[in-house]
Amino acid sequence: MENIGWLLDIIVFFAVYLIVTLALNLQYGYTGIPNFGLALSVATGAYVTGALAGRIGMWICGVGSGLDYIMYNAMITSMINNAVRYDPLKGLAIFFSTIIAVTIISAIIGFVASYPAIRLRADYLMMVLIAMAEAARIIGLNYTPLVGGTTWVSVPNVFIWMGDIAPRLLIILILAISILIFLFTQYLVSSPYGRLIKAVRENELTAECVGKDIVKVKIQIMMLGSAIAGIAGSLWSFYCGTVLAAAYTRTDWTFWPWLMAMIGGMGNNIGALVGVATVIIFRRLIIYYKYSLEAYIPFSVVWLEQILLALALILVMMFRPQGIIPEKPAKPKIKKTPQQ
Repeated sequence: MENIGWLLDIIVFFAVYLIVTLALNLQYGYTGIPNFGLALSVATGAYVTGALAGRIGMWICGVGSGLDYIMYNAMITSMINNAVRYDPLKGLAIFFSTIIAVTIISAIIGFVASYPAIRLRADYLMMVLIAMAEAARIIGLNYTPLVGGTTWVSVPNVFIWMGDIAPRLLIILILAISILIFLFTQYLVSSPYGRLIKAVRENELTAECVGKDIVKVKIQIMMLGSAIAGIAGSLWSFYCGTVLAAAYTRTDWTFWPWLMAMIGGMGNNIGALVGVATVIIFRRLIIYYKYSLEAYIPFSVVWLEQILLALALILVMMFRPQGIIPEKPAKPKIKKTPQQ
């Protein structure tokens, strides 16, 4: 059972980080927008889930009327869980209503974030997006009605009606959603629109000269990438059962996805998948066994992950900047004319 739990843990981490890395790859790998504020979108999905899932559940289940949601969060969540336990449709309604709300609100946040993306140079843009992500974390920590401030809010167990297999069902659902998003992004970048965003990445001036609206394309990609990353934040919140604002840091939800994309290969969804799998497996192994290494390293093991993150970034940039699976150059399709 312990081995199964370890495997399920890796699967859910892989699925959630795959979604986040696909969003980053779409924005930077294919379109050239250096989104170092990726944590903003993930945190938005988590905050919306923490703020709305229980409140939607109160309305659907008809419980907790007149109670303050944050102050009586544990009581209200328990009431919702009891109602959902015998009514699967209510649980599914809460889940899908929340996901829809997360997608819409995250896309709106992406629209807001797109304004600096279409005006600023890459280096200034990175600083602005990092600042926006940090601002979102500070708001979450200090605005208590959102997700409880420095404490947390519980998220209803919308699959409690499945009994003991509910956690595994949720993991399967998260994995299925990540696969669907992978297939969607793969279809998108293989379409004519995919060739357009690559043209924007390679040379904006050339794309504008042939009549393409560069501003519109960047806004669309920022909104789409933000919506995808927001879904990841929401799924992670449902899996954890709580939303803690302090958990949505730059290291976890910006730098790790960047490392995964760089190791796998930018501008390549297959590479993103390989990069996520590689980093997740090694990272989980380090987390599980780092205390066994304590006698062999000259520093505290609590810093092992961060040191390895920095070391991996340096090594990738030095020896394999194109990633494990480099982006394949597009081959122009030439029509063959019948021989005369």
